[in-house]
Amino acid sequence: MKKYLFLLLVLFFARVAYAQEPLSLSDAIRLGLQRNYGILIENKNVETAVNNNEWGNTGRLPTVTLSAASTNSIRNQFSENQFFAGNLFPGFELNDQRNYAIQPGVAVNWTLFQGNRAIITKRRFDQLEAESYKNADVVVANTLQAIIATYYLAVLEQERLDEFQRQLRLSQDKYEYIQTKYGLGGAITSDLLLEENNFLTDSVNFLNQQLSLNNAYRNLNTLLVEPDLEKKYFLTDSLAVEDFTYVLDDLKAAALSDNVDLERTYLTQSVLELTTRQQRASAVPTLTFNGGYNWNRNISDLTSAEYEGPNADYENPPKPLLSKTGTYFANFTLSFTLFDGQRINRAIRNAMVQEDIGNLRVEEMKQSITKDLLDAYDEYRVRRQLYEINKRRREAAEINLQNTEEKFRNGSISSFDYRDVQNNKLSAAIQELQSIYNLIDSKITLMRLTGGLLSDYQ
Repeated sequence: MKKYLFLLLVLFFARVAYAQEPLSLSDAIRLGLQRNYGILIENKNVETAVNNNEWGNTGRLPTVTLSAASTNSIRNQFSENQFFAGNLFPGFELNDQRNYAIQPGVAVNWTLFQGNRAIITKRRFDQLEAESYKNADVVVANTLQAIIATYYLAVLEQERLDEFQRQLRLSQDKYEYIQTKYGLGGAITSDLLLEENNFLTDSVNFLNQQLSLNNAYRNLNTLLVEPDLEKKYFLTDSLAVEDFTYVLDDLKAAALSDNVDLERTYLTQSVLELTTRQQRASAVPTLTFNGGYNWNRNISDLTSAEYEGPNADYENPPKPLLSKTGTYFANFTLSFTLFDGQRINRAIRNAMVQEDIGNLRVEEMKQSITKDLLDAYDEYRVRRQLYEINKRRREAAEINLQNTEEKFRNGSISSFDYRDVQNNKLSAAIQELQSIYNLIDSKITLMRLTGGLLSDYQ
């Protein structure tokens, strides 16, 4: 008996150890939105889209280039023959001819017109930025749905553990009662062994449920990106059923107007439409401007040159020659692609095909959302009815257990019958808890489909 009481104390204190840091659903959502890796990654993608959405990335603004070049050379010249004044002279060499030059300059290149391609590109970047924000909203909505469902699943496992603990205490009381009767000669050995087996069975069920609760906490900690995956909480929100009636037509209207996945699909389609317009702009003439200023400073130095030839005794080399040149230029270029193997036309046709595919995906998304909404709505209505049934079953089972307990103690019913009533009460309580969680899960799904998660929890 001491061995079993010790086991019961271990289970009890293990249960109490869970009641540590309080955690509400709102706190869990706040932590999850702050830490979730998927959300952080999408925020970086949004940052990239914002950086790309600049006029300087569209080709509309001019490109200004500042350059500076230095040219230095040493030239050694040799010629085998040279005709001069009709006389043929043998070859000569002129070595160490030096030249120094520096050429700074500034140039401006500007596409003045290309069929409004720059404006279309900027609008496309606007839509890509909006699409990146909507992608982040999709990740946030999915994260919210996962956090809420996982939080309430942990609450469900906790309350199921409470039910198994109540069952275990009843088994303990029965076992101690039969043991006392057995000591007084009022019970037989089979009765004692039966209650011992019931007590051990309920202990096993309690331990298994404790394992399920530990797994639920780990799943919750993973969503909250909690470094300590073994961290336990006192969950302050409980399983509760809200008395609320959904109207199907209102749900349909909300789903087709506020569903975040559908909104993202609309933005993707608008990007495809602008891509088609962007490709069409490639088929129009292009007017570009190119202007700037170049300055050149050049020195030709022959003072160190060595001359070998018919006049090798020449001793008066010229002085270094300095020249400076400044050049301004401004040019316009009008170009039009007459033939490129149908490359531009193929790009336009392919963009139109992608746009058509995008339109089909929008319609497909609408149908899919409507179908999912109808499924979720029917599931919610059925689960609401199941909850009412299970609630009544649990109430009846509790009353039956109270009435049967007194009959068991005065010997009106056997231990087997009392155990059946006890198990029926436990089963009814577990099923009621599960039906509440299922109803909450259906509500979360409806909110996700109609865009309610983002509006209610952000």
